[in-house]
Amino acid sequence: MKNYERFISFEGIDFCGKSTQTAILLETLQEKGINVHLLREPGGTIISEKVRSIILDKAHLEMHAKAEILLYSAARAQLVHQKLLPLLEEGEYIIADRFYDSTTAYQGYGRQLDVAFVQQLNHFATSGLRPAKTLFIDISPEEALRRQKAGERQKDRLENESARFFQLIYDGYQRLIKEAPERFIVIPGEDSIENVAKNIQETVFKIWNQE
Repeated sequence: MKNYERFISFEGIDFCGKSTQTAILLETLQEKGINVHLLREPGGTIISEKVRSIILDKAHLEMHAKAEILLYSAARAQLVHQKLLPLLEEGEYIIADRFYDSTTAYQGYGRQLDVAFVQQLNHFATSGLRPAKTLFIDISPEEALRRQKAGERQKDRLENESARFFQLIYDGYQRLIKEAPERFIVIPGEDSIENVAKNIQETVFKIWNQE
């Protein structure tokens, strides 16, 4: 699979501020005249968004971990082959709000499924596509819990999981970062929104050689 330098992903545990930061980054890049696409996971296509609604629905508490991972992989396969690869082949800039590292962390380490199998499934669903760089917004599970309690928005099915679940996910991300230090860039996420955004923007400008 060709390595696409214009493809970066964002990762982090729930409540790390990832979606807020990618939205800020998108606006900043567009103001600089950079034509960039922000795609979320699961989602980004009609099929993938329908799968997302099934995965996150709190009415589906009985969902088995194996069903969950296959749904995520199905949504990702559709996004990759319908949108990501065609856009990248056209030379477009892509920001992904989550990619396959989320599945490894959440379903592999969080749900404690076989990590080697999870990684094989990730490769199959993406046809080997991987981000050039992955920015991990780093907050502790304790800070995530504090933000969860302080927030007013409704929590989805995954956000209602236990503190232990998110500790397993966080630990899983740390392992992934150690395994691929050339790809991961850790962004401290417990600073103000403005300071985190500035750090991210400076990092992305360097990755994409933008002034």
